[in-house]
Amino acid sequence: MKSFATILFLCLLGIVFLVPDVSAQTISQSFEIGKISKKFVHIPVKTGAPKTWITVNIDGVKQHEFEVELAPENPDFFATLEVGQWMGKKLTLIAEKVTSGSKWLDMIKPSDLMSDESLVYKEELRPQFHFAPRRGWTNDPNGLFFYKGTYHLFFQHNPWGTAWGNMTWGHAVSKDLLHWNEGSDAVLPDRNGVVFSGSGLVDWNNTSGLQTKPVKDKKGIITNPPLVVFHTSIDADRGKGKACQSLNYSLDQGKTWINYPGNPVIPHLIGGNRDPKVFWYSDKKNAGSPNAGHWVMALYLDGQDYALFSSANLINWEKVCDIKNVGCSECPDMFELPVDGNNQNLRWVFWGGDGKYLIGSFNGKEFTKESGPFTTKYGGNDYAAQSYSDIPASDGRRIQFSWMAGGEYPKMPFNQQFTVPRNMTLRTTADGIRLFMEPARELEKLRISKFPDFSATLSGTENPIKVPGLKGDLLDIEMVIALKSNPSDTLATLTAEIFSQKIVYNPGLGRIELAGIKAPLAPVNNQLKLRLVLDRTSIELFANDGVVQIAKCFVNNDKGPANLIISGKKDMADVRITAWQLKPVWERLKK
Repeated sequence: MKSFATILFLCLLGIVFLVPDVSAQTISQSFEIGKISKKFVHIPVKTGAPKTWITVNIDGVKQHEFEVELAPENPDFFATLEVGQWMGKKLTLIAEKVTSGSKWLDMIKPSDLMSDESLVYKEELRPQFHFAPRRGWTNDPNGLFFYKGTYHLFFQHNPWGTAWGNMTWGHAVSKDLLHWNEGSDAVLPDRNGVVFSGSGLVDWNNTSGLQTKPVKDKKGIITNPPLVVFHTSIDADRGKGKACQSLNYSLDQGKTWINYPGNPVIPHLIGGNRDPKVFWYSDKKNAGSPNAGHWVMALYLDGQDYALFSSANLINWEKVCDIKNVGCSECPDMFELPVDGNNQNLRWVFWGGDGKYLIGSFNGKEFTKESGPFTTKYGGNDYAAQSYSDIPASDGRRIQFSWMAGGEYPKMPFNQQFTVPRNMTLRTTADGIRLFMEPARELEKLRISKFPDFSATLSGTENPIKVPGLKGDLLDIEMVIALKSNPSDTLATLTAEIFSQKIVYNPGLGRIELAGIKAPLAPVNNQLKLRLVLDRTSIELFANDGVVQIAKCFVNNDKGPANLIISGKKDMADVRITAWQLKPVWERLKK
Protein backbone atom coordinates (compact mmCIF):
# COMPACT_ATOMS: atom_id res chain seq x y z
CA MET A 1 0.00 0.00 0.00
CA LYS A 2 1.34 3.41 -0.95
CA SER A 3 2.07 5.89 1.81
CA PHE A 4 -0.11 8.97 2.24
CA ALA A 5 2.84 11.17 1.20
CA THR A 6 3.30 9.18 -2.01
CA ILE A 7 -0.41 9.38 -2.86
CA LEU A 8 -0.42 13.14 -2.17
CA PHE A 9 2.66 13.61 -4.41
CA LEU A 10 1.05 11.67 -7.28
CA CYS A 11 -2.17 13.63 -6.95
CA LEU A 12 -0.24 16.87 -7.17
CA LEU A 13 1.33 15.61 -10.41
CA GLY A 14 -2.11 14.78 -11.71
CA ILE A 15 -1.25 11.09 -11.92
CA VAL A 16 -3.73 8.51 -10.67
CA PHE A 17 -3.23 4.73 -10.48
CA LEU A 18 -6.40 2.70 -10.62
CA VAL A 19 -5.64 -0.21 -8.31
CA PRO A 20 -7.13 -3.48 -9.61
CA ASP A 21 -8.65 -6.44 -7.83
CA VAL A 22 -5.52 -8.57 -7.29
CA SER A 23 -7.49 -11.75 -6.74
CA ALA A 24 -7.74 -12.45 -10.48
CA GLN A 25 -4.93 -14.16 -12.38
CA THR A 26 -5.05 -11.67 -15.24
CA ILE A 27 -6.76 -8.33 -14.88
CA SER A 28 -7.32 -5.05 -16.63
CA GLN A 29 -5.38 -2.10 -15.27
CA SER A 30 -5.32 1.60 -16.03
CA PHE A 31 -2.83 4.41 -15.75
CA GLU A 32 -3.97 8.03 -15.83
CA ILE A 33 -2.46 11.48 -16.02
CA GLY A 34 -5.13 14.00 -15.18
CA LYS A 35 -3.37 16.81 -17.04
CA ILE A 36 -0.51 16.01 -19.40
CA SER A 37 2.53 18.19 -18.69
CA LYS A 38 5.38 16.07 -20.09
CA LYS A 39 6.16 15.23 -23.73
CA PHE A 40 6.62 11.49 -23.25
CA VAL A 41 5.54 8.57 -21.13
CA HIS A 42 8.05 5.72 -20.80
CA ILE A 43 6.53 2.25 -20.46
CA PRO A 44 8.55 -0.70 -19.02
CA VAL A 45 9.18 -3.60 -21.43
CA LYS A 46 10.45 -7.09 -20.66
CA THR A 47 11.25 -9.32 -23.64
CA GLY A 48 9.45 -12.63 -23.19
CA ALA A 49 6.86 -11.32 -20.73
CA PRO A 50 3.16 -11.99 -21.51
CA LYS A 51 1.83 -9.63 -24.16
CA THR A 52 -1.09 -7.32 -23.54
CA TRP A 53 -2.92 -4.72 -25.58
CA ILE A 54 -2.83 -1.15 -24.32
CA THR A 55 -5.40 1.40 -25.47
CA VAL A 56 -4.44 5.10 -25.53
CA ASN A 57 -7.35 7.40 -24.63
CA ILE A 58 -7.21 11.21 -24.59
CA ASP A 59 -10.06 12.92 -22.78
CA GLY A 60 -11.93 9.63 -23.05
CA VAL A 61 -11.48 9.26 -26.83
CA LYS A 62 -9.48 6.32 -28.19
CA GLN A 63 -6.44 7.39 -30.22
CA HIS A 64 -4.79 4.05 -30.99
CA GLU A 65 -3.68 0.80 -29.37
CA PHE A 66 -0.57 -1.35 -29.28
CA GLU A 67 0.60 -4.75 -28.05
CA VAL A 68 3.49 -4.85 -25.60
CA GLU A 69 5.43 -7.30 -23.43
CA LEU A 70 4.72 -5.32 -20.31
CA ALA A 71 7.42 -5.74 -17.67
CA PRO A 72 6.06 -7.03 -14.36
CA GLU A 73 9.41 -6.02 -12.85
CA ASN A 74 13.07 -5.50 -13.87
CA PRO A 75 12.39 -4.07 -17.35
CA ASP A 76 14.86 -4.66 -20.19
CA PHE A 77 14.18 -1.18 -21.54
CA PHE A 78 11.53 1.54 -21.66
CA ALA A 79 9.39 2.13 -24.75
CA THR A 80 8.30 5.67 -25.44
CA LEU A 81 4.78 7.00 -25.96
CA GLU A 82 4.70 10.58 -27.21
CA VAL A 83 1.90 12.60 -25.62
CA GLY A 84 3.20 16.14 -26.07
CA GLN A 85 0.60 16.95 -28.73
CA TRP A 86 -2.06 16.56 -26.05
CA MET A 87 -0.65 18.92 -23.43
CA GLY A 88 -3.17 19.78 -20.74
CA LYS A 89 -5.50 16.92 -21.64
CA LYS A 90 -6.26 13.74 -19.72
CA LEU A 91 -4.35 10.58 -20.65
CA THR A 92 -5.68 7.11 -19.85
CA LEU A 93 -3.79 3.94 -20.71
CA ILE A 94 -5.85 0.75 -20.36
CA ALA A 95 -3.91 -2.51 -20.25
CA GLU A 96 -6.23 -5.30 -21.37
CA LYS A 97 -4.67 -8.23 -19.48
CA VAL A 98 -2.03 -7.91 -16.80
CA THR A 99 -0.76 -10.64 -14.47
CA SER A 100 -1.68 -10.04 -10.86
CA GLY A 101 1.21 -8.61 -8.91
CA SER A 102 2.76 -6.83 -11.90
CA LYS A 103 4.58 -3.64 -10.88
CA TRP A 104 4.41 -1.92 -14.28
CA LEU A 105 2.30 0.92 -12.91
CA ASP A 106 5.04 1.82 -10.44
CA MET A 107 7.65 1.95 -13.21
CA ILE A 108 5.92 4.22 -15.74
CA LYS A 109 7.91 7.43 -16.15
CA PRO A 110 6.51 10.71 -17.55
CA SER A 111 9.45 12.62 -19.02
CA ASP A 112 10.54 15.40 -21.34
CA LEU A 113 13.33 13.16 -22.67
CA MET A 114 12.66 10.80 -25.56
CA SER A 115 14.24 7.72 -23.96
CA ASP A 116 16.89 6.57 -21.51
CA GLU A 117 19.39 9.03 -22.96
CA SER A 118 22.29 7.91 -20.78
CA LEU A 119 22.20 4.46 -22.40
CA VAL A 120 21.02 4.89 -25.97
CA TYR A 121 23.63 4.44 -28.76
CA LYS A 122 26.12 3.01 -26.23
CA GLU A 123 24.99 -0.63 -26.34
CA GLU A 124 27.58 -3.36 -26.90
CA LEU A 125 26.08 -4.57 -30.19
CA ARG A 126 24.97 -1.18 -31.49
CA PRO A 127 25.95 -0.80 -35.18
CA GLN A 128 28.37 2.11 -35.26
CA PHE A 129 27.64 3.55 -38.72
CA HIS A 130 24.63 1.54 -39.90
CA PHE A 131 21.20 2.87 -38.99
CA ALA A 132 19.32 0.98 -36.27
CA PRO A 133 16.44 2.40 -34.20
CA ARG A 134 17.00 3.81 -30.74
CA ARG A 135 14.65 1.23 -29.29
CA GLY A 136 12.46 -1.55 -30.67
CA TRP A 137 12.28 -3.45 -33.93
CA THR A 138 12.76 -2.20 -37.49
CA ASN A 139 12.39 -3.78 -40.90
CA ASP A 140 11.74 -2.09 -44.27
CA PRO A 141 13.11 1.39 -45.01
CA ASN A 142 10.19 3.59 -46.07
CA GLY A 143 9.37 7.06 -47.36
CA LEU A 144 12.87 8.05 -48.49
CA PHE A 145 13.03 11.59 -49.87
CA PHE A 146 15.38 14.58 -49.86
CA TYR A 147 14.14 18.08 -49.07
CA LYS A 148 16.01 21.33 -48.46
CA GLY A 149 19.33 19.74 -47.57
CA THR A 150 17.86 16.97 -45.41
CA TYR A 151 17.52 13.26 -46.06
CA HIS A 152 14.33 11.87 -44.56
CA LEU A 153 14.30 8.21 -43.55
CA PHE A 154 11.16 6.48 -42.37
CA PHE A 155 11.23 2.88 -41.26
CA GLN A 156 8.91 0.09 -40.24
CA HIS A 157 8.99 0.27 -36.47
CA ASN A 158 7.69 -1.61 -33.48
CA PRO A 159 8.35 0.90 -30.70
CA TRP A 160 6.97 -1.50 -28.08
CA GLY A 161 9.24 -4.51 -28.48
CA THR A 162 12.21 -6.09 -30.21
CA ALA A 163 10.11 -8.44 -32.39
CA TRP A 164 7.96 -7.57 -35.39
CA GLY A 165 4.57 -6.05 -34.56
CA ASN A 166 2.62 -2.79 -33.97
CA MET A 167 3.71 -1.50 -37.37
CA THR A 168 4.22 2.26 -37.35
CA TRP A 169 6.62 4.53 -39.24
CA GLY A 170 9.62 5.71 -37.30
CA HIS A 171 11.35 8.84 -38.62
CA ALA A 172 14.94 10.04 -38.70
CA VAL A 173 16.69 12.87 -40.55
CA SER A 174 20.26 13.41 -41.68
CA LYS A 175 22.41 15.89 -43.57
CA ASP A 176 24.88 13.26 -44.78
CA LEU A 177 23.12 9.85 -44.87
CA LEU A 178 25.23 8.72 -41.90
CA HIS A 179 24.54 10.81 -38.80
CA TRP A 180 20.85 10.32 -38.03
CA ASN A 181 18.66 12.17 -35.57
CA GLU A 182 15.69 9.98 -34.74
CA GLY A 183 12.53 11.72 -33.65
CA SER A 184 9.16 10.45 -32.55
CA ASP A 185 7.23 7.96 -34.66
CA ALA A 186 5.69 9.91 -37.53
CA VAL A 187 2.84 7.76 -38.87
CA LEU A 188 0.78 5.86 -36.29
CA PRO A 189 -1.99 3.29 -36.70
CA ASP A 190 -5.37 4.93 -37.26
CA ARG A 191 -8.94 3.97 -38.14
CA ASN A 192 -7.65 2.34 -41.34
CA GLY A 193 -5.29 0.06 -39.44
CA VAL A 194 -1.60 -0.46 -38.79
CA VAL A 195 1.03 1.09 -41.04
CA PHE A 196 2.89 -1.11 -43.51
CA SER A 197 5.54 -0.11 -46.08
CA GLY A 198 5.43 2.67 -48.64
CA SER A 199 7.26 5.69 -50.03
CA GLY A 200 7.63 9.45 -49.78
CA LEU A 201 7.97 12.50 -52.02
CA VAL A 202 7.87 16.27 -52.28
CA ASP A 203 4.77 17.63 -54.08
CA TRP A 204 6.73 20.57 -55.50
CA ASN A 205 3.83 22.05 -57.50
CA ASN A 206 1.16 21.32 -54.88
CA THR A 207 -0.73 19.15 -57.37
CA SER A 208 -2.55 17.60 -54.41
CA GLY A 209 -3.80 20.92 -53.08
CA LEU A 210 -2.85 19.74 -49.60
CA GLN A 211 -0.97 23.00 -49.02
CA THR A 212 -3.90 25.39 -48.66
CA LYS A 213 -1.63 28.41 -48.14
CA PRO A 214 1.10 28.11 -50.75
CA VAL A 215 3.84 30.74 -50.70
CA LYS A 216 5.64 31.56 -53.96
CA ASP A 217 8.95 33.27 -54.56
CA LYS A 218 9.65 35.84 -57.27
CA LYS A 219 10.02 33.10 -59.86
CA GLY A 220 6.63 31.64 -58.98
CA ILE A 221 8.10 28.59 -57.27
CA ILE A 222 6.21 27.28 -54.23
CA THR A 223 8.50 27.55 -51.22
CA ASN A 224 6.33 25.50 -48.82
CA PRO A 225 5.18 22.45 -50.81
CA PRO A 226 3.50 19.60 -48.98
CA LEU A 227 5.59 16.54 -48.16
CA VAL A 228 3.59 13.37 -48.81
CA VAL A 229 4.08 9.75 -47.76
CA PHE A 230 2.12 6.75 -48.97
CA HIS A 231 1.74 3.54 -47.02
CA THR A 232 -0.34 0.40 -46.87
CA SER A 233 -2.99 0.29 -44.14
CA ILE A 234 -3.96 -3.14 -42.83
CA ASP A 235 -7.42 -2.75 -41.34
CA ALA A 236 -9.59 -4.66 -38.87
CA ASP A 237 -8.77 -7.28 -36.28
CA ARG A 238 -5.61 -5.55 -35.11
CA GLY A 239 -3.74 -5.65 -38.39
CA LYS A 240 -4.97 -8.98 -39.75
CA GLY A 241 -7.54 -7.65 -42.21
CA LYS A 242 -7.45 -6.47 -45.82
CA ALA A 243 -4.91 -3.99 -47.18
CA CYS A 244 -5.52 -0.60 -48.77
CA GLN A 245 -3.35 2.40 -49.66
CA SER A 246 -3.30 5.60 -47.59
CA LEU A 247 -1.42 8.88 -47.49
CA ASN A 248 -0.18 11.27 -44.82
CA TYR A 249 1.24 14.72 -45.39
CA SER A 250 3.27 17.39 -43.65
CA LEU A 251 3.05 21.16 -43.96
CA ASP A 252 5.91 21.94 -41.57
CA GLN A 253 8.86 20.35 -43.39
CA GLY A 254 8.31 16.94 -41.86
CA LYS A 255 8.00 17.83 -38.19
CA THR A 256 4.40 16.59 -37.91
CA TRP A 257 2.29 14.37 -40.15
CA ILE A 258 -1.44 14.60 -40.87
CA ASN A 259 -3.70 11.67 -41.79
CA TYR A 260 -5.47 12.49 -45.05
CA PRO A 261 -9.19 12.44 -44.13
CA GLY A 262 -10.13 10.78 -47.43
CA ASN A 263 -8.02 7.68 -46.80
CA PRO A 264 -7.79 5.16 -48.30
CA VAL A 265 -6.91 6.64 -51.69
CA ILE A 266 -6.86 3.14 -53.23
CA PRO A 267 -9.14 0.53 -51.63
CA HIS A 268 -8.33 -3.15 -51.34
CA LEU A 269 -7.86 -4.68 -54.79
CA ILE A 270 -6.52 -8.21 -54.56
CA GLY A 271 -4.39 -10.46 -52.38
CA GLY A 272 -1.89 -8.61 -50.25
CA ASN A 273 -1.80 -5.49 -52.45
CA ARG A 274 0.73 -3.28 -50.68
CA ASP A 275 3.95 -1.24 -50.56
CA PRO A 276 3.11 1.75 -52.82
CA LYS A 277 6.12 3.42 -54.47
CA VAL A 278 5.07 6.83 -55.83
CA PHE A 279 7.18 9.04 -58.11
CA TRP A 280 6.78 11.87 -60.61
CA TYR A 281 6.97 10.98 -64.31
CA SER A 282 8.16 13.93 -66.40
CA ASP A 283 6.64 14.33 -69.82
CA LYS A 284 9.73 15.32 -71.82
CA LYS A 285 7.59 16.38 -74.81
CA ASN A 286 6.05 19.17 -72.72
CA ALA A 287 9.02 19.93 -70.51
CA GLY A 288 8.34 23.67 -70.47
CA SER A 289 5.10 23.31 -68.53
CA PRO A 290 5.40 23.27 -64.71
CA ASN A 291 3.00 20.33 -64.51
CA ALA A 292 4.29 18.44 -67.56
CA GLY A 293 3.87 14.93 -66.27
CA HIS A 294 1.92 12.96 -63.71
CA TRP A 295 2.33 10.81 -60.64
CA VAL A 296 2.92 7.07 -60.94
CA MET A 297 2.41 4.45 -58.25
CA ALA A 298 4.04 1.03 -58.47
CA LEU A 299 2.08 -1.39 -56.29
CA TYR A 300 2.56 -5.03 -55.42
CA LEU A 301 -0.60 -7.06 -56.04
CA ASP A 302 -0.20 -10.78 -55.45
CA GLY A 303 2.06 -13.69 -56.30
CA GLN A 304 4.75 -12.27 -58.58
CA ASP A 305 2.48 -9.59 -60.05
CA TYR A 306 2.61 -5.81 -59.76
CA ALA A 307 0.69 -2.91 -61.31
CA LEU A 308 1.22 0.75 -62.18
CA PHE A 309 -1.31 3.50 -61.40
CA SER A 310 -1.48 7.10 -62.64
CA SER A 311 -2.67 10.28 -60.93
CA ALA A 312 -2.64 14.02 -61.58
CA ASN A 313 -3.13 14.97 -57.94
CA LEU A 314 -1.93 12.11 -55.67
CA ILE A 315 -5.53 11.57 -54.58
CA ASN A 316 -7.38 9.98 -57.51
CA TRP A 317 -5.67 6.96 -59.06
CA GLU A 318 -6.24 4.95 -62.26
CA LYS A 319 -4.65 1.61 -63.07
CA VAL A 320 -2.66 1.85 -66.33
CA CYS A 321 -0.36 -1.18 -66.55
CA ASP A 322 0.28 -4.68 -65.23
CA ILE A 323 3.82 -5.99 -64.65
CA LYS A 324 3.70 -9.74 -64.26
CA ASN A 325 6.14 -12.50 -63.38
CA VAL A 326 8.88 -10.29 -62.02
CA GLY A 327 10.31 -13.28 -60.17
CA CYS A 328 9.73 -11.86 -56.69
CA SER A 329 7.11 -10.19 -54.53
CA GLU A 330 6.52 -7.08 -52.38
CA CYS A 331 8.32 -3.73 -52.07
CA PRO A 332 8.47 -2.38 -55.65
CA ASP A 333 10.74 0.44 -56.73
CA MET A 334 10.98 2.05 -60.15
CA PHE A 335 13.48 4.58 -61.48
CA GLU A 336 15.32 5.75 -64.60
CA LEU A 337 19.11 5.65 -64.94
CA PRO A 338 21.63 6.52 -67.65
CA VAL A 339 23.66 3.64 -69.07
CA ASP A 340 27.40 4.13 -68.54
CA GLY A 341 26.69 7.70 -67.42
CA ASN A 342 25.29 8.68 -70.83
CA ASN A 343 22.14 10.78 -70.35
CA GLN A 344 21.24 10.17 -73.98
CA ASN A 345 20.97 6.44 -73.30
CA LEU A 346 18.44 5.86 -70.52
CA ARG A 347 16.72 2.76 -69.16
CA TRP A 348 14.06 2.17 -66.53
CA VAL A 349 14.61 -0.30 -63.71
CA PHE A 350 11.69 -2.09 -62.06
CA TRP A 351 12.76 -3.57 -58.73
CA GLY A 352 11.16 -6.11 -56.36
CA GLY A 353 11.52 -6.95 -52.70
CA ASP A 354 14.26 -9.58 -52.87
CA GLY A 355 16.48 -7.63 -55.25
CA LYS A 356 15.33 -9.05 -58.59
CA TYR A 357 14.91 -6.40 -61.27
CA LEU A 358 13.81 -5.82 -64.85
CA ILE A 359 15.37 -3.39 -67.32
CA GLY A 360 13.12 -1.72 -69.88
CA SER A 361 11.41 1.41 -71.14
CA PHE A 362 8.48 3.40 -69.77
CA ASN A 363 6.28 5.95 -71.55
CA GLY A 364 4.37 7.10 -68.51
CA LYS A 365 1.75 4.38 -68.80
CA GLU A 366 3.29 1.17 -70.12
CA PHE A 367 6.46 -0.47 -68.84
CA THR A 368 8.06 -2.60 -71.56
CA LYS A 369 10.57 -5.18 -70.43
CA GLU A 370 13.79 -5.41 -72.42
CA SER A 371 15.71 -7.87 -70.23
CA GLY A 372 15.60 -9.64 -66.89
CA PRO A 373 14.76 -10.59 -64.30
CA PHE A 374 18.27 -10.28 -62.96
CA THR A 375 19.23 -10.25 -59.32
CA THR A 376 21.42 -8.29 -56.94
CA LYS A 377 20.63 -10.65 -54.08
CA TYR A 378 22.04 -14.13 -53.60
CA GLY A 379 21.00 -14.75 -50.00
CA GLY A 380 22.35 -13.17 -46.85
CA ASN A 381 20.79 -10.27 -45.00
CA ASP A 382 19.31 -7.97 -47.63
CA TYR A 383 15.63 -7.31 -48.35
CA ALA A 384 12.99 -4.66 -49.09
CA ALA A 385 15.36 -2.00 -50.43
CA GLN A 386 14.07 1.43 -51.44
CA SER A 387 15.69 4.36 -53.20
CA TYR A 388 15.46 8.09 -52.55
CA SER A 389 13.09 10.47 -54.28
CA ASP A 390 13.86 14.14 -55.01
CA ILE A 391 17.65 13.93 -55.07
CA PRO A 392 18.66 17.17 -56.86
CA ALA A 393 19.62 16.88 -60.52
CA SER A 394 22.96 18.48 -59.63
CA ASP A 395 23.68 15.36 -57.57
CA GLY A 396 22.01 12.90 -59.90
CA ARG A 397 22.56 9.76 -57.85
CA ARG A 398 20.09 6.98 -57.16
CA ILE A 399 20.70 6.22 -53.47
CA GLN A 400 19.26 3.16 -51.81
CA PHE A 401 18.94 1.65 -48.33
CA SER A 402 18.05 -1.98 -47.65
CA TRP A 403 16.93 -3.86 -44.56
CA MET A 404 19.63 -6.27 -43.34
CA ALA A 405 16.95 -8.84 -42.59
CA GLY A 406 17.58 -11.61 -40.10
CA GLY A 407 20.45 -10.17 -38.09
CA GLU A 408 20.78 -11.06 -34.43
CA TYR A 409 21.41 -8.65 -31.55
CA PRO A 410 21.19 -10.73 -28.35
CA LYS A 411 19.87 -8.93 -25.27
CA MET A 412 19.78 -5.55 -27.04
CA PRO A 413 16.87 -3.09 -26.62
CA PHE A 414 16.78 -2.67 -30.44
CA ASN A 415 16.62 -5.19 -33.27
CA GLN A 416 17.69 -5.10 -36.96
CA GLN A 417 19.63 -2.54 -38.99
CA PHE A 418 19.96 -1.14 -42.51
CA THR A 419 22.78 -1.43 -45.02
CA VAL A 420 25.09 1.48 -45.69
CA PRO A 421 23.63 3.89 -48.28
CA ARG A 422 24.35 2.51 -51.75
CA ASN A 423 24.60 4.31 -55.08
CA MET A 424 23.11 2.46 -58.05
CA THR A 425 24.26 2.75 -61.67
CA LEU A 426 23.59 0.93 -64.94
CA ARG A 427 26.66 -0.27 -66.82
CA THR A 428 27.35 -2.31 -69.92
CA THR A 429 28.94 -5.70 -69.25
CA ALA A 430 29.84 -8.67 -71.45
CA ASP A 431 26.42 -10.09 -70.53
CA GLY A 432 24.50 -6.90 -71.28
CA ILE A 433 23.33 -3.95 -69.18
CA ARG A 434 23.40 -4.65 -65.46
CA LEU A 435 22.76 -2.81 -62.20
CA PHE A 436 25.82 -2.00 -60.07
CA MET A 437 25.86 -0.96 -56.39
CA GLU A 438 28.63 0.73 -54.44
CA PRO A 439 28.74 2.43 -51.05
CA ALA A 440 27.68 6.07 -51.29
CA ARG A 441 30.68 8.40 -51.31
CA GLU A 442 29.62 9.83 -47.93
CA LEU A 443 30.96 6.70 -46.26
CA GLU A 444 34.50 7.84 -47.04
CA LYS A 445 34.02 10.78 -44.67
CA LEU A 446 34.14 8.30 -41.78
CA ARG A 447 37.70 7.30 -42.58
CA ILE A 448 39.86 8.51 -39.69
CA SER A 449 43.15 6.70 -40.28
CA LYS A 450 44.70 4.87 -43.20
CA PHE A 451 46.64 1.72 -42.52
CA PRO A 452 49.92 1.11 -44.37
CA ASP A 453 49.34 -0.23 -47.87
CA PHE A 454 50.04 -3.92 -48.20
CA SER A 455 50.96 -6.15 -51.13
CA ALA A 456 51.99 -9.78 -51.41
CA THR A 457 52.04 -12.82 -53.66
CA LEU A 458 50.18 -15.90 -52.52
CA SER A 459 52.48 -18.77 -51.65
CA GLY A 460 50.11 -21.68 -51.00
CA THR A 461 47.28 -22.51 -48.64
CA GLU A 462 49.76 -23.89 -46.12
CA ASN A 463 51.33 -20.42 -45.94
CA PRO A 464 48.46 -17.98 -45.24
CA ILE A 465 49.34 -14.31 -45.34
CA LYS A 466 48.33 -12.15 -42.38
CA VAL A 467 47.80 -8.49 -43.23
CA PRO A 468 49.62 -6.54 -40.50
CA GLY A 469 48.57 -3.42 -38.65
CA LEU A 470 44.79 -3.54 -38.83
CA LYS A 471 42.95 -2.58 -35.64
CA GLY A 472 39.43 -1.98 -34.47
CA ASP A 473 36.20 -3.48 -35.78
CA LEU A 474 35.09 -0.57 -37.99
CA LEU A 475 36.92 -1.03 -41.27
CA ASP A 476 36.79 -0.10 -44.95
CA ILE A 477 39.06 -2.44 -46.93
CA GLU A 478 39.82 -2.36 -50.66
CA MET A 479 41.51 -5.37 -52.26
CA VAL A 480 42.82 -5.66 -55.83
CA ILE A 481 43.81 -9.17 -56.84
CA ALA A 482 45.71 -9.81 -60.08
CA LEU A 483 44.98 -13.43 -60.98
CA LYS A 484 47.73 -15.63 -62.42
CA SER A 485 46.21 -19.10 -62.45
CA ASN A 486 44.40 -20.58 -65.43
CA PRO A 487 40.75 -19.42 -65.06
CA SER A 488 39.60 -22.91 -66.05
CA ASP A 489 41.21 -24.44 -62.95
CA THR A 490 38.15 -25.14 -60.79
CA LEU A 491 40.29 -26.31 -57.87
CA ALA A 492 42.14 -23.02 -57.48
CA THR A 493 40.54 -20.82 -54.83
CA LEU A 494 41.47 -17.64 -53.06
CA THR A 495 40.35 -17.27 -49.44
CA ALA A 496 40.20 -14.22 -47.20
CA GLU A 497 38.95 -14.32 -43.63
CA ILE A 498 38.28 -11.61 -41.06
CA PHE A 499 36.35 -11.89 -37.77
CA SER A 500 35.51 -15.49 -38.76
CA GLN A 501 33.75 -14.28 -41.92
CA LYS A 502 35.21 -16.22 -44.83
CA ILE A 503 35.36 -15.02 -48.44
CA VAL A 504 36.14 -17.63 -51.08
CA TYR A 505 36.71 -16.87 -54.77
CA ASN A 506 36.98 -19.55 -57.43
CA PRO A 507 37.90 -18.05 -60.83
CA GLY A 508 37.44 -21.38 -62.60
CA LEU A 509 33.83 -21.63 -61.44
CA GLY A 510 33.33 -17.88 -61.72
CA ARG A 511 31.93 -17.70 -58.21
CA ILE A 512 32.45 -15.76 -55.02
CA GLU A 513 31.19 -16.67 -51.55
CA LEU A 514 30.79 -14.71 -48.33
CA ALA A 515 30.00 -16.85 -45.29
CA GLY A 516 28.56 -19.50 -47.61
CA ILE A 517 26.46 -17.00 -49.63
CA LYS A 518 27.32 -17.70 -53.29
CA ALA A 519 27.17 -15.34 -56.27
CA PRO A 520 28.43 -15.60 -59.87
CA LEU A 521 31.44 -13.36 -60.54
CA ALA A 522 33.82 -13.32 -63.47
CA PRO A 523 37.19 -11.54 -63.31
CA VAL A 524 37.59 -8.37 -65.34
CA ASN A 525 40.85 -8.21 -67.29
CA ASN A 526 42.02 -11.13 -65.13
CA GLN A 527 41.55 -8.97 -62.06
CA LEU A 528 39.27 -9.13 -59.04
CA LYS A 529 38.33 -6.04 -57.02
CA LEU A 530 36.74 -6.38 -53.58
CA ARG A 531 35.57 -3.80 -51.08
CA LEU A 532 34.70 -4.92 -47.56
CA VAL A 533 32.80 -2.64 -45.17
CA LEU A 534 32.83 -3.96 -41.60
CA ASP A 535 30.77 -2.68 -38.72
CA ARG A 536 30.33 -4.14 -35.25
CA THR A 537 27.56 -6.52 -36.37
CA SER A 538 27.85 -6.75 -40.16
CA ILE A 539 30.01 -7.10 -43.23
CA GLU A 540 29.12 -5.86 -46.71
CA LEU A 541 31.00 -7.05 -49.76
CA PHE A 542 31.09 -5.17 -53.07
CA ALA A 543 32.85 -7.03 -55.92
CA ASN A 544 34.15 -5.59 -59.20
CA ASP A 545 32.76 -2.11 -58.56
CA GLY A 546 29.46 -3.48 -57.26
CA VAL A 547 28.26 -5.86 -59.96
CA VAL A 548 27.87 -8.22 -56.99
CA GLN A 549 27.09 -7.10 -53.45
CA ILE A 550 26.41 -9.31 -50.44
CA ALA A 551 25.28 -8.12 -47.00
CA LYS A 552 25.82 -10.36 -43.97
CA CYS A 553 25.06 -9.83 -40.29
CA PHE A 554 27.04 -11.57 -37.59
CA VAL A 555 27.91 -11.27 -33.92
CA ASN A 556 31.63 -10.65 -33.59
CA ASN A 557 32.92 -12.72 -30.67
CA ASP A 558 36.54 -11.88 -31.51
CA LYS A 559 37.46 -9.05 -29.16
CA GLY A 560 41.05 -8.85 -30.36
CA PRO A 561 42.55 -6.83 -33.23
CA ALA A 562 41.25 -7.34 -36.75
CA ASN A 563 43.02 -10.29 -38.35
CA LEU A 564 42.72 -10.33 -42.13
CA ILE A 565 44.23 -13.57 -43.42
CA ILE A 566 44.56 -14.40 -47.14
CA SER A 567 45.55 -17.70 -48.68
CA GLY A 568 45.48 -19.43 -52.05
CA LYS A 569 47.26 -21.72 -54.46
CA LYS A 570 50.93 -20.87 -54.92
CA ASP A 571 51.50 -18.23 -57.59
CA MET A 572 47.75 -17.83 -57.98
CA ALA A 573 47.60 -14.08 -57.45
CA ASP A 574 49.23 -10.83 -56.42
CA VAL A 575 47.25 -9.02 -53.74
CA ARG A 576 47.17 -5.28 -53.00
CA ILE A 577 45.27 -3.97 -50.00
CA THR A 578 44.34 -0.46 -48.90
CA ALA A 579 42.41 -0.12 -45.65
CA TRP A 580 41.02 2.56 -43.35
CA GLN A 581 39.68 2.62 -39.83
CA LEU A 582 36.23 4.20 -39.61
CA LYS A 583 34.74 6.33 -36.85
CA PRO A 584 31.30 5.81 -35.27
CA VAL A 585 28.49 8.15 -36.20
CA TRP A 586 26.88 8.30 -32.77
CA GLU A 587 29.61 10.29 -31.01
CA ARG A 588 28.15 13.57 -32.21
CA LEU A 589 24.77 12.68 -30.75
CA LYS A 590 26.15 11.73 -27.33
CA LYS A 591 27.42 15.25 -26.59
